[in-house]
Amino acid sequence: MVQSVDRALRILELLKECPKGQGVTEVANFLQVAKSTAHRLLLSLERHGYVQKVGRESTYRLGLKFIEMNYFVVKNLNIVEAARPLLEKLSKETSEIVHLVMLDDQEVVYIDKVDNHSTIRIYSQVGRRAPLYCTGVGKCILAYRNEEELLKYLNQVQFKSFTEHTFVSAKELVKELHLVKKNGFSYDNEEHELGIRCVAAPIFDYKGEVNFAVSVTGPLHRMTDEILKHTIPKLKETVEEISIKMGFQKSLYK
Repeated sequence: MVQSVDRALRILELLKECPKGQGVTEVANFLQVAKSTAHRLLLSLERHGYVQKVGRESTYRLGLKFIEMNYFVVKNLNIVEAARPLLEKLSKETSEIVHLVMLDDQEVVYIDKVDNHSTIRIYSQVGRRAPLYCTGVGKCILAYRNEEELLKYLNQVQFKSFTEHTFVSAKELVKELHLVKKNGFSYDNEEHELGIRCVAAPIFDYKGEVNFAVSVTGPLHRMTDEILKHTIPKLKETVEEISIKMGFQKSLYK
């Protein structure tokens, strides 16, 4: 029984790497079993919807059952729970505060925070809200809105100057968002709070949409350009791993 399960799983792994499918002979050779054994396993997987037969030559490929399974896995996934170990790792590697936020209407909501026990006061705490246009995480999310969504946001938002560095015009913001999307990350250079700098990157879900983001935040004297050169790759790696956990299939930065 265990051997059959193991072989069935190996077939699925094989078909995952062969999107055009594989025949009974190829599957049998891969498993190093008789064709009759391979055929019996494929028929069982086909009966349950995990593989489908295509063409006249009985080629098999992954079935539609995986779309259904993926939907239920993602639907029931708790992003805070999934991301937490990666956020803790990032905070430890950077020695700074790490935030996880989600989009809610025209704001971001902080849904998790890993503190580095710094004595520096940071605005954020779990449950608090912040504008999109003047936070690194918010700009990451805005940069991946479609034209209609972005235009709607720009027509409705009321820009408020939190510091002398805050973006207060749509033209300035749009220019910045193009740069964010090009680079795959964004900065908050004292735009929301004086003395505080952060770098943020987007999380993609299974549909390729961006409704979450992660940031690394700290005081200016620690968040220097030189330090950020080492921080940004670690941040990108973190959001890519979280995105994969959220069902995103394509590599973010290739």
